[in-house]
Amino acid sequence: MRKQFITSSSLVVLAFSGLACGAPALAQEAADAQTTDNAGLGDIIVTAQRRTETLQNAGIAIDAVGGANLIQKGITEADALNKAVPALTVTNGGGSNTSIFLRGVGNVTNSSYNDPAVTPSYDGVVLGRAAGAFGAAFYDLARVEVLKGPQGILYGRNATGGAVNILPNRPELGANHGGFTLSAGNYDAVSAEGFANLAIGDNAALRVAATRQYHDGYNRDGSDDLNRTGFRAQFLFEPTDKLSIRLGGDYTHVGGVGSGASYIGAFTPGADGYTFASSGLDSSEGMNTDAANAYRQTQLGAPGFGFLTAMNEQQYSDNTYWGVNAEVTLDTGIGTLTILPAYRKSDAESLFYGPAFNTAYTNEQDRQVSLETRLSGTAGMFDYVIGGFFFDEKIRNVGVYNQEFVLPIQHYTHKTQSWAGFGQLTANLSDTFRLTGGLRYTRDKKSIDGLINNFIAFCGGIPPTTPPASFAAGCATPGNIPNFPNFTSTGDTVNWLISNGYIASGSTDAANDQVYPLLSGTGRVLKTYYPVVDSGSYSRVTWKAGAEFDVAPQSLLYASIETGYRAGGFQLSEGNPSYKPEFITAYTVGSKNRFLNNKIQLNLEAFYWKYKDQQINYFTVSPDSVLINTIDNAGRADIKGFDIDLMAKPLHNTTLSAKVQYLDTEYKQLTLITASPRDNINCASSQTGDYLSDGTTPILAFNCSGRPLLFSPKWTINLGAEQIVPVSDSFELVGNVNTSWRSSQYGAFEYLDFEKIRAYWLTDAGLALRQSDGGLSVGIYVQNIENKRRVATPQSSPIGFAIARYTAPRTYGLRISASF
Repeated sequence: MRKQFITSSSLVVLAFSGLACGAPALAQEAADAQTTDNAGLGDIIVTAQRRTETLQNAGIAIDAVGGANLIQKGITEADALNKAVPALTVTNGGGSNTSIFLRGVGNVTNSSYNDPAVTPSYDGVVLGRAAGAFGAAFYDLARVEVLKGPQGILYGRNATGGAVNILPNRPELGANHGGFTLSAGNYDAVSAEGFANLAIGDNAALRVAATRQYHDGYNRDGSDDLNRTGFRAQFLFEPTDKLSIRLGGDYTHVGGVGSGASYIGAFTPGADGYTFASSGLDSSEGMNTDAANAYRQTQLGAPGFGFLTAMNEQQYSDNTYWGVNAEVTLDTGIGTLTILPAYRKSDAESLFYGPAFNTAYTNEQDRQVSLETRLSGTAGMFDYVIGGFFFDEKIRNVGVYNQEFVLPIQHYTHKTQSWAGFGQLTANLSDTFRLTGGLRYTRDKKSIDGLINNFIAFCGGIPPTTPPASFAAGCATPGNIPNFPNFTSTGDTVNWLISNGYIASGSTDAANDQVYPLLSGTGRVLKTYYPVVDSGSYSRVTWKAGAEFDVAPQSLLYASIETGYRAGGFQLSEGNPSYKPEFITAYTVGSKNRFLNNKIQLNLEAFYWKYKDQQINYFTVSPDSVLINTIDNAGRADIKGFDIDLMAKPLHNTTLSAKVQYLDTEYKQLTLITASPRDNINCASSQTGDYLSDGTTPILAFNCSGRPLLFSPKWTINLGAEQIVPVSDSFELVGNVNTSWRSSQYGAFEYLDFEKIRAYWLTDAGLALRQSDGGLSVGIYVQNIENKRRVATPQSSPIGFAIARYTAPRTYGLRISASF
């Protein structure tokens, strides 16, 4: 296996080496847009305000990481971005969907009908689904920009928490060069990436880049592995000095076993609440080993009250993402016209176990078309940007979430169309003082056409006739009650029940609710039928007001108020087919400064966000006693804090950095509605006065007001140091250490003890010998020196388990980079 991947890596290197010529520095080719003058700190060029400017001159809350720094820090995928951006958390609880949180604003979901609160974009193209951007590899990138707070004017759609912009290196006119980076490490890790830039005449250029990344699973069942291939090509044509046309295409395939988790323990209900018992398994066990399956089979599952079985299939991922896009810019005389058309497609199929299901399956096809048009320029004392945006998305999904005695089968088609018009005006009242105002009108139209069927095996009768409360009917005896296999159709499920002797021959599958008596006499199987066909529109005007003041040539003071909106939508959820929009208002004051001839950089930001009707995802029960995973609106929350970003170059070859974020989040209003056995929530509860269909189980309201938002550590600290030691006229030794600390934070809405992610340190280091001009570099690296796997995503399973996905263990290896 390793030989295969080393061979593929060598092919990448040979291909790009053969195309490359010339000798620019690879560090420059990574397009950090940082100067290479060691006398002072360099600058990163950003385009977050739809204009080219340095990071220090951008009067907004933004972090940016250059391409070379991404490689140095070992950031090859999105969930490692918090090494460079303290405010950001990227999680995956199973399947292809990715959840992004920024300062507590985000949404945990495995369903695609919920828009991300933190909007991802690739090469200027807004993506409806985070997986399309974050499933792809980070290779040959100019930078990643993370905008903090609502982006209600210039960026995309529905961005209440922020935006993450992944920007590849662009073709360069008149240049023929290339480069590659190879690495190999433990867990049979092999990574190869390369690029080539080819001049085609005087006014055209082609840039191609590719990557291959692989490592074995960090868990014993093979999960938490990596198997990714990516390719990108861009063509730039500038026929005149006023017209530029850039065409791009990219392809990524993600295979392997996929993300995994391990059992922490299980909860048993009793008269005095829930009792927790540890599994005795460690963080690297996974969920499909002999030990994990033996533990699983000791647990009873409701409502069948039989023992669970081993995982019935091996999990896997088979996800393909591709797209084409263009950027056309034209100097019209009154301003620069920019047109961004794009088409993206994803096909994602996966089996996964989270949260302790047996087994979840999704097969989804996403297609999106988008078009953005902008005109920007200057008129007298005013700088302006005006534009329009169109977005059309269609999702087809088949999903099965097998809980052994409950088998939900869902099919849906979800469509979204979004239109927006926007404008931003900056008045340059003097050489040092500017006022900015912006408006955006967004209209979203959504529809869903879906069906969810649930097969539910009850011990005894269907509530309220005989609530399944004991072993009296003999349900724990193997064979008396069905442990469902994975089926994507109700007809196949009914036929399986018949052929295995659970229900009578001749039983039918009808388009309505049905009850099938078990031939063993131990209970019943209920099949529910719940179609959702609905549509609706949402609209909102969002606005921004800001001011900037150049206190000194290298000191900027800025302040802003900005609003954001995320549209409501529709979902496959019995009794709760729709949810409302969410809104946010963000107040920001900041200062960006350089001192002592660019030797010290100090950036400060204070923020206060008012969050209303946050869309949250949690497990509850439907009116007919079926477990449902639903999106609901949380009420109100306050988010406040400050950022300190300090960089210093005290000596010619020494660079130090420190980022500190203080974050205070609190739900002012958060009520979770559920009932036994889904009521294991660590918040004060009261009875609503309503009951489940059995007439005896009360529905409870849990008041979680006062609790913090998810993934919002109070303190986050990132520290870094780099030292360069010249060893000859041509070579230098470069050492770097980066460490980060996160205080405790919660990762799920039940606020149980195991869902509290404990405070931790995480330290990485590297040492490289490189040519002073950046042409060749050979080095070693180690990540997670502490070798402690920390909880990344905790989940309270609807069948009683406490599970978690963990961060990577210690990894180390050798890295070689070269440019030609």
